[in-house]
Amino acid sequence: MKKKLLALVCALVMIFSLASCGLSTPDTVGKVGDFEVSSGLYLLAQFSAYQQAAQLVGTDQDTTDVKAFLKKTITTDADSGETAVVQDYVADKTLETLRTFAAIDARFAELGGELTAEQAQVADNYAQQLMDQYGSTYTANGIGLETLKAFERIQLKHTLLLTLVYGPDGESPVDDSDLTEHLDSQMYELAYVNIPLYNTSTFVSASDDQKAQMLQLAQAAAASCSETQDGSVSEQVSALHSAASAALPDIYAVLDSTPAEDASNVQTELLTESDLTGAFTQDGAADAVRGLVYGEAAAVQYNAASIILMMRIDPLQVSTLDALRTQILSDMKGDELEDALTAYGSTLENNLSTSAMNKMPASKIVNPSSSSNS
Repeated sequence: MKKKLLALVCALVMIFSLASCGLSTPDTVGKVGDFEVSSGLYLLAQFSAYQQAAQLVGTDQDTTDVKAFLKKTITTDADSGETAVVQDYVADKTLETLRTFAAIDARFAELGGELTAEQAQVADNYAQQLMDQYGSTYTANGIGLETLKAFERIQLKHTLLLTLVYGPDGESPVDDSDLTEHLDSQMYELAYVNIPLYNTSTFVSASDDQKAQMLQLAQAAAASCSETQDGSVSEQVSALHSAASAALPDIYAVLDSTPAEDASNVQTELLTESDLTGAFTQDGAADAVRGLVYGEAAAVQYNAASIILMMRIDPLQVSTLDALRTQILSDMKGDELEDALTAYGSTLENNLSTSAMNKMPASKIVNPSSSSNS
């Protein structure tokens, strides 16, 4: 699944720490449709656009030299070979982001959405947490607490749109049977124990032979859970915990290490196809998950540093369909909603002030010299 625009904006702003841009900014830069764009939201969208460009950087390009990088050409589509000048790319992506903000706000209102006082407070609290952690970064870039509150409320509306559009009483409701089928065929509730492929005291990595030995022991532990395949989820999780508790001392001993008291604690997580392809990077690891039936256990090396001892369990024995509805809809309809918002945003009238935006040029962005190119 393609990256969600709002999540990308949020992540990028948190990751990068910038020096002061020395900007003198207006209060707003105008409107997209009926949505008023504050200077803070504009700066947030512009900086996100720059970082998206930085992710497409060539090997000989330096993104820390902002003025120089803005004049460079990047490949925006590896398949087609399409290119763009960074400055143009940043301008286009900034407007696209602002149009999406406006589309979310407009569609939420059109569908009768209204944030409750409790929901608004949750968004505001999270904004305050971000300011507490990253305040120097935000402040240096003209992004204050009110901007973060506005952004978090937009994010919340974005999430709630899934139900307003696709929920039981939504504009285009998705039938519960279709949700259940998607959950069963495209999502994976795992109970698991993570096993590090390094000595947890010395951090010395396992050799290939040691990894093979540890994996063999973990696979034997997985096989010992087979008799609970038809049991309840609680019985299955208990069996996995017992198998891990019995096996971990020998597995850790391969590296002259001992497991912590909580090393055999079982965690659960609902994964999507994109989660699998993103996290299970070793050959065949993701396919091993896809091949599991409910109650079946397996052990695989899923990345360079870890083995996972896991069991696929029935998510509807862990949660109700209503509790999982938004998560399923996000995976099932998230791209469709993004495309619809992008299309809707493109129809909104652009009444942004060129003179106001010119007071906040991308050339004023300052990346720390310690940043490395992607």
